[in-house]
Amino acid sequence: MSTEGVYFALITGKPSMVAGTLRRRVSSYTRENLGRRFKIGITNHPGARFSKYGAAYHERVVLYKSDSPDSVSEVDRDLVDHNKEITKNRIARGGGNYGAPPYYLYLVLRY
Repeated sequence: MSTEGVYFALITGKPSMVAGTLRRRVSSYTRENLGRRFKIGITNHPGARFSKYGAAYHERVVLYKSDSPDSVSEVDRDLVDHNKEITKNRIARGGGNYGAPPYYLYLVLRY
């Protein structure tokens, strides 16, 4: 899958099995410059979701894919909680109506 301006670095699997890998991946994007602002979110259509951000964020990365809304929500909560001191997310939602599967967990970064 390719969408202009979006980098896909997808992994799949049970949240407990991918949590460490996803934490390291988020850290690899955010540690280079601690001044970076970023958000973590869930969508079922990355291209449409990212178009709503416009120019507010410079990088868009899709990190995780699942057909289970519970799995993608669990991963979202874990990553937001793990990065609560530096993320722009106010709360770890991890729930909601995202439409039909598959669901994607994404990261958007602003320099």
